[in-house]
Amino acid sequence: MIKIAKKMFFLFLTFVLLSETATAQMVEMKKEKNRTKEELKVTAFLDYPPFGHYAEPPYPSSFTSIFKPIIEDYAKKQNFEVTYVLSPNYSTLVRDVRRGEIDMLLGMYHETAMYMGLEYVFPAAVNNPIVAIMLPGRIHEVKSRADLKKLRGAMSTHEHLSDFVAQELKQYNVKKFEKSLDMYERLFAGQIDYIIGSRYFSMIEAMKLGIYNKVSFSKQAIWNMPLFIGISKTSFHKKFLSRTFAALMEDPRTTKRIEQILIDTIKKIEKETEGVVPPTFSSDKKLSDIDDVTVDEQPNTMIMILAPGQRKSR
Repeated sequence: MIKIAKKMFFLFLTFVLLSETATAQMVEMKKEKNRTKEELKVTAFLDYPPFGHYAEPPYPSSFTSIFKPIIEDYAKKQNFEVTYVLSPNYSTLVRDVRRGEIDMLLGMYHETAMYMGLEYVFPAAVNNPIVAIMLPGRIHEVKSRADLKKLRGAMSTHEHLSDFVAQELKQYNVKKFEKSLDMYERLFAGQIDYIIGSRYFSMIEAMKLGIYNKVSFSKQAIWNMPLFIGISKTSFHKKFLSRTFAALMEDPRTTKRIEQILIDTIKKIEKETEGVVPPTFSSDKKLSDIDDVTVDEQPNTMIMILAPGQRKSR
C-alpha cells in the first residue's frame, strides 16, 4: 500500500512540475507576443545582390536582400519595427554593429577579422560559393584549382570575400576590376582567361550585361563561403535576439525558405534582363594593357568601398 502511495505521489509531483513548466512557457510566449514595439536596426552588404543592394539614390524602402522577407516576418512576429541602415560605408556599418548602434548584420563570414566581436547565428543562412567564369569553348581547360594558377584571371572589386578565400587568391594571377564590362571585354579579347567570383553576384552581373548565355560557369565551387547572419554583442536586444532569432534559423524550414527566395530572385532578375542587348565585343577595339589597370583597394572583405549614391556604372 505504501509503495502504491509513493508511486501516486511521484506521478502527481511529475504532473505538477510539467504543468508549471507549460504554464511558464505560455506566460513567456504571451509576454514576447505582447512586447512593446521597439526598433530593430539592420544592415547588410551595400552593393552585393542578391545579399544586399540599394537603389540610387538610396533610401530604406529600396533595399533588397534575400534575407529581407525572413527578417521582416520575424520582426512582425516579435513586435519590432525594422530600420535599414545603409550608410555611410560598409566598414563603418560593421563597426557600428560591433558598437551596438546597429543590431543585426545580414551576411558575414566565419573566422574573418572584419567580423571579430560579432555573434554568429548558427547554422549558416546560405553558402556563397566562388566559381570560375570562362568562354564556353575553354571551360574544359580547367579541371582543378591548379589549372587556374597557370592562367590569367580577373575579379570584381565589389566582391565580398572571407579571409580564407582572400588569402588563397594570393596564389593566383588575378587582376581586380571595378567595372564588370571591363573584365568581360578582356575575357572575350583573350587578355584574360577567366573571371573568378561568387556565383550569384557574378550571375546577376552577367545577366545585367546581357551575356549570361554567352559564358560558362564552373559547376563545382572553387571555394565555399558559408554566409552567416550576425548579432551585435552590445545590442540592447542582444539577449532576446540570440534566443528567438537563433531558434528561427535552427528551423530547417527557414533554410529551405531562404534557398527558395534565392532561386526566385535569380529567376526574377533573369526575366527582367531578357531583353538586354549585349555589348559588342570586338577584337579590333583597343584596350589598355591589363597590367596598367589600377584600382583603389581596401583590405579584405569589401575590396573596394563606396558610399551609397557614389557607385560608378559597371
